[in-house]
Amino acid sequence: MGVHDGHRDRMRQRYLQEGPDGFANHELLEMILYGAIPRGDTNEIAHHLLREFGSISNLIETDPYEIAKTAGVGLKSAVFISQLHELVRRYDKEKRMEKTQLTSPRRCAEYCISLLNHCTTERFYVVCLDSRRMVIHTAKISEGTVEESAVYPRAVAEVALRYKSTGIVFCHNHPGGRVTPSNADTQLTASLKRMLAPLGVTVIDHIIVGEGQYFSFFENHLLKDEK
Repeated sequence: MGVHDGHRDRMRQRYLQEGPDGFANHELLEMILYGAIPRGDTNEIAHHLLREFGSISNLIETDPYEIAKTAGVGLKSAVFISQLHELVRRYDKEKRMEKTQLTSPRRCAEYCISLLNHCTTERFYVVCLDSRRMVIHTAKISEGTVEESAVYPRAVAEVALRYKSTGIVFCHNHPGGRVTPSNADTQLTASLKRMLAPLGVTVIDHIIVGEGQYFSFFENHLLKDEK
């Protein structure tokens, strides 16, 4: 074990005992770099990166190829740093979504557009809601080709029951851009609604997304016994 290995163990123990609040930015970055640089002094590299880019946020938002130009940092480490930004972005997105309350067709649509607007193949999601219409969980049930996506009713029921949903919003995308529901979309929605009713789960809406547009089954009176 080298001198740096002993230092890394001490840093980890300090982190476990004191928590992160007592660590400066360069110390946290130093420890994060342990994952990409198995040997060597990452403290000096962390200092150099923060001097070069000015802040943690600037650093992780920078293109990996630009980070790799910094002395002492290879492309492997640069990619590792860049992945931190994506991880943080997804964490923030998930936390925001978990706190979302879907109280209107427009709110449902905005939520579903954020899920699907970037997708190039057809996907079908189930959004589970509690009695206050707060999002509990969002599950991707299927992903298909541009033309079709297979949705299995059993998988929908399992998700609804697992998360103790009282309401459900379905959403899927039409990658071609047209948001008008097909006959298959309408029949599937009716079938799933009938299946979920005895389980005490209400279908609140079904949103179809296509190139920033949306179609709401609720707004277009395609759900019977609307509430």
